[in-house]
Amino acid sequence: MSAGVSPSPSTSPSTSPSVSPSTSPSARATSSFWGDPVAVENFDGPLSGEWGKYDSPDSSPPRSADLVSVSGGQLHLAGGVDARLGKDVGSGVMFLRDQKYGRWEVRFRVQAGAGYAPDVLLWPKRNSDWPTAGEIDLAEMNDPARKGFGSFLHHGKDNNIVGHDTKTDFTRFHTIAVDWLPTRVTYYLDGRKIFNVTPGQIRTGLPTESVMHLALQLDQGCSDLIPCRTANTPARVVMDVDWVRVYRAPRS
Repeated sequence: MSAGVSPSPSTSPSTSPSVSPSTSPSARATSSFWGDPVAVENFDGPLSGEWGKYDSPDSSPPRSADLVSVSGGQLHLAGGVDARLGKDVGSGVMFLRDQKYGRWEVRFRVQAGAGYAPDVLLWPKRNSDWPTAGEIDLAEMNDPARKGFGSFLHHGKDNNIVGHDTKTDFTRFHTIAVDWLPTRVTYYLDGRKIFNVTPGQIRTGLPTESVMHLALQLDQGCSDLIPCRTANTPARVVMDVDWVRVYRAPRS
């Protein structure tokens, strides 16, 4: 997927009951099952060529590369009025390393504010492969207060979806992770398993058709899905990403 093309926001289905897991310092994979990460990004300098910025201000949702920055060892994705464009936009980046199966970890926080919704997800290599090839949402957060998020799995030409809601305060840093394997897709918050999907739990089974890549988004919106900006929304709402880790699935 090119940096100028963006995945569509996911609609959120009915979900399983929410949980509020205790937090632990890190959700890094500690088991020897995963081995060493194949990619580590600490955002200690400008984004490398392995990252692409969304720059699609006329798409829905609109995103601008102007609102992507790196400083203080963090990636910043902002939502607000882009002075150059004169319109309200969000922002996002994608990690341009596709793989089938593995583990992805992201540590981030998001400022409260209606009108913008963060999403951390895995997306198929080609936009045209969605929804048949699936989508894996580690955290989709439409709550302006950032007091909870949804984890979703999409798959099949009819966009079958299963999901789960989790309550936690994401104005503070937390680590989310997902294992994508042929036999399960397992979601974690701060090292604790919060949701697990096996092939029999979704009508079309788990995604197997395509490699996927990580996308980090702060999407602008004003709809039933993303509540509209209000007078209390800051001029800029910012999502701070501390680090990213990617692991490749071991060969069987």
